Amino acid sequence: MKKYIIFLACVVALGSALNYFTNSYIQAIFISFIVNAIMALSLNFITGLADQFSLGHAGLMAIGAYTSAVINKEVMSDQWYFIPVGVLIAAIVAAFAGYLISLPSFRLKGDYLAIVTLGMSEIVRVVLLNWDHVGGPRGYNAIAKFPEFYLSFGFGVFLLALTFMVMYRLKFSWFGRNLWAINEDDIAAEVMGLNVPQTKRRAFVISSFFAGLGGGFYAHHLGYISPGSFSFLISVQILIAAVLGGLGSLSGSILAAFILTFLPEALRSLPTGVDIRMIIFPILLILMMIVRPQGIMGRKELSFDALMGKFRK
Repeated sequence: MKKYIIFLACVVALGSALNYFTNSYIQAIFISFIVNAIMALSLNFITGLADQFSLGHAGLMAIGAYTSAVINKEVMSDQWYFIPVGVLIAAIVAAFAGYLISLPSFRLKGDYLAIVTLGMSEIVRVVLLNWDHVGGPRGYNAIAKFPEFYLSFGFGVFLLALTFMVMYRLKFSWFGRNLWAINEDDIAAEVMGLNVPQTKRRAFVISSFFAGLGGGFYAHHLGYISPGSFSFLISVQILIAAVLGGLGSLSGSILAAFILTFLPEALRSLPTGVDIRMIIFPILLILMMIVRPQGIMGRKELSFDALMGKFRK
């Protein structure tokens, strides 16, 4: 109980500081970090634990974003206090979409699975691009937003904490051990009686649920979405965050999302005639992959005692 009280106090203090002592630009960066962290966690769950290389999370994020936006605007009278309901429904729809995708896909692995999920993501983007009811290439605007930053920040932190806690519990449960077994040797896991395709599908549905959750929150944060907001580049950025933090490390995903969100903004202010970020940022990533290919955290997780230098494997 003590750790939760400390966490809540830190969230309230940080939210108050951001609300009263920073401008909208800094506030938007923090919200972007929350979205990026949720998406990195959702991808790491399937790629890091079950060793299933997916490049379709931008499509699942788009499904969540458009579903929540349309439901709130056309069903719930465009009121901000219905946003949590719309986001939850969006997550369920994304999970159902993930289930349908997993049925024909999860007897594949490696590059083949990546191609299938990438194709799914592009199909979603093209459908939205040609669907006039949701704005087509013009995008979908006038989406309900929280009236105060404090509410948006609090809801975002709640979603991030929920995502982390659920996945952390699953990682160290029997289900997580099954995923680790598939990660290490899926043939040996199947010989031992594990239903490998079914376990992979369940993991992908869980991952899709939280990807839809992040997409729904993203839509209500910006108030405007378009098919271009969910391009292949977004899937790559999510994958980079998962790999940089450490495949299999949920704590590492959050840390990597923080770095990948704030570092480009810090480099933006450098006094130079060119966008130095396009040079420094890739170099740092390459050096990271050379020096520590397993990522920042490897497979380790930060525990509550990590401040004292302890880690839990």
